[in-house]
Amino acid sequence: MWYFSAAWQQQIALDDGHHQLTYAELAKAVQARQAWLEQQNVSRVALFMDNGIEWVLFDLACQQAKVCCVPVPVFFSAQQTQYLLQASAIELLLVGQVQAEILADTSHPTPFSQVFSQRLDPAVVPHLPLGTHKITFTSGTTGTPKGVCLSNESQLTVARSLASSIGLEQVKHLCLLPLATLLENIAGIYAPLMVGGTVYLASQTERGFQGSRLVEPQAMLALISQQQPNSVILVPELLSFMVLACNQGWQPPTWLQFIAVGGGKVSAALIEQARALGLPVYQGYGLSECASVVSLNTPEADQASSAGKLLPHAQVRVENGELIVSGNLFLGYMNQPESFYPTEFASGDLVRLEDDFLTIEGRRKNVLINSFGRNISPEWVEAELLATQCFRTVMVFGDAQPFCGALLVLLQPDMPHDTIQAVIDKVNSGLPDYAQIGAWLLSSEPLEHIEGLVTSTGKLIRKQILAHFDDRIQGLYQINQCANY
Repeated sequence: MWYFSAAWQQQIALDDGHHQLTYAELAKAVQARQAWLEQQNVSRVALFMDNGIEWVLFDLACQQAKVCCVPVPVFFSAQQTQYLLQASAIELLLVGQVQAEILADTSHPTPFSQVFSQRLDPAVVPHLPLGTHKITFTSGTTGTPKGVCLSNESQLTVARSLASSIGLEQVKHLCLLPLATLLENIAGIYAPLMVGGTVYLASQTERGFQGSRLVEPQAMLALISQQQPNSVILVPELLSFMVLACNQGWQPPTWLQFIAVGGGKVSAALIEQARALGLPVYQGYGLSECASVVSLNTPEADQASSAGKLLPHAQVRVENGELIVSGNLFLGYMNQPESFYPTEFASGDLVRLEDDFLTIEGRRKNVLINSFGRNISPEWVEAELLATQCFRTVMVFGDAQPFCGALLVLLQPDMPHDTIQAVIDKVNSGLPDYAQIGAWLLSSEPLEHIEGLVTSTGKLIRKQILAHFDDRIQGLYQINQCANY
């Protein structure tokens, strides 16, 4: 499936700072893993590894062997990971060194250095659409991840559109996002390899990450300065860190030509500020159900206030303000046969479409998208907090923010703050990191006592509540952002 130009044979395709593979070596390495996978006689393989060369090699080998590849996000909770493995009936789990240590005696060496395997015996066979070659799991707007089934061709179609639209030949791309993130997988690996580029792969420690969060911004900045990439992909939170760093004296490498930002709405003001600081930022928009990117700004076609121009493959229309996508779609959701083989997909996003430029104006429902691009249903986290029997009312917020916050009304008004924090810590321990409560504030009176915040049937009027507490909420994030940098 992958054919590399003869002119690239001696060029570096993959680099992790310790090892490099030329395109000739890449092709042979993928073939070796393809042959090994075929010997295993399995249909579904999960990749549970940190970013690295082996992740890429096995991903490409799965494509060539026509084996369904299921990336396991390193930021999933143990419960979500277990659900992913069971629901997709994984037969072979491939893990890196760190993950092998976690699995202890259950993993076994493979012929490939630093890659271990675990045979699983699924009790059921998943119901998948024909042609499913990758299952990418969303974070799930509730705690249960949703498996999006994709064909190889749908992924490569998007990669080809990106490669032609961005136009960087033999680009050096630094992968900052986890490879289990579909955007980085397609735009950060496939697209660069289609143009003879070099993909640089660094561990989460080298990138300054822990789970889905950036915990050491200086490590990320040092990596960018050291590697001098031409392109990177960011989520909004990483862009905010980069802008802050520039304001504090960090100089972005002059070789950095294209910074794609996606996974959540970014204000035009932040884009303009970033560009004024020397960051060549271009916002895009996509969905897993559309095999990732649908639109993207580029140097040749740019509107900073928009999420970019539709890519060549994209077919869309707007109905009652909502974006409806057709053409290059997913095959359906795993184990949901009623969703199989869709001809169009209702995105849930309210948009404007003018001259093929897409502007995202909001979400149809209450789903929050944090600044790391994770989808969170506030009702899910609220239910977990209310179940403690400590709170009369809870409203979770955090759209376009680095962490979730909570507005709390106590059942016992005299509860000490330390006790409140202990309760929240206990709830957080059962949630994936992107859904945990990072800060909270108290309302001194029940929300139903404040006019316009609650309906007659007791439902929260979220927009009004956010407006009423806006100053305190903004202050909450300002304090924590300053403390965390």
